[in-house]
Amino acid sequence: MGSMQNQTHFRFFCFHLNIVFVSLLLFALPFKLNAQDVQVSNENVFNPITDDITKKIPALDVLIDSALINSHRLKYWDKEIKITEYELKSIKRDWSKSVTLQGMVSEGAWTSLVFIQDEYGNEVGTLGTTNQGRQTVSINLRLPILDLWDRGNLIKIGKMRVERNMEKMLEDRQNIRANVINLYNNLIIQQNMLKLDIDNIEFSELTAEMADREFQNGKIGLDDLSRIRDNLARARYRYVDSKTGFINAYVMLQELTGIKFNELNNWE
Repeated sequence: MGSMQNQTHFRFFCFHLNIVFVSLLLFALPFKLNAQDVQVSNENVFNPITDDITKKIPALDVLIDSALINSHRLKYWDKEIKITEYELKSIKRDWSKSVTLQGMVSEGAWTSLVFIQDEYGNEVGTLGTTNQGRQTVSINLRLPILDLWDRGNLIKIGKMRVERNMEKMLEDRQNIRANVINLYNNLIIQQNMLKLDIDNIEFSELTAEMADREFQNGKIGLDDLSRIRDNLARARYRYVDSKTGFINAYVMLQELTGIKFNELNNWE
């Protein structure tokens, strides 16, 4: 029990460590950043603005297969199916409980009455003693009517339990596939949103600078300046929100598939 708790704590620690790693990669990027101006000094460093995430992680079908293999839920159902199959075999062999085999071995002197003829032709009974061993074997069969009547139902129930567990396993496989596909697509969407948000921030910052000069020159009022600055704040908020969504999809995809993308790409 203690070992399982330690494994759980370790996985929990690794999960948050992945979040911290990706967060440092993303949140280290300044707000004012253009994809064409990004210079990467180390080719192994992943940049979410310039690098296509789909080329930095395995293909979707590989991710799905890895998630299925990595799933503890599917491993549970695999064992559960085997248990119900063994139970079904036991039900089919349950009739053997009603059959008993008995044996007995005995040795000693056995006395028996033997008739012999005397010299006059008359039969005379006499006791004879012999030393010998005897073995006896018997088979008893007891078939309770109720058990015999209900045996077919028990076998059907056992088969249905096996099929039920198989259906649950297939359902979990479908859910895992759907989760991987959703996370994969969400990761791509969030990266595209990051690029759009960068452009939007640059435009909003340029607009805010121009608005500051026009306000100082008296060309626009305070309401217009506040509205423009509010647009810049909203753009920055959307950027942070997109980065958070990207991090969540990235880390959750790693957890679900059991693949560490930074190790796969030798990222520092």
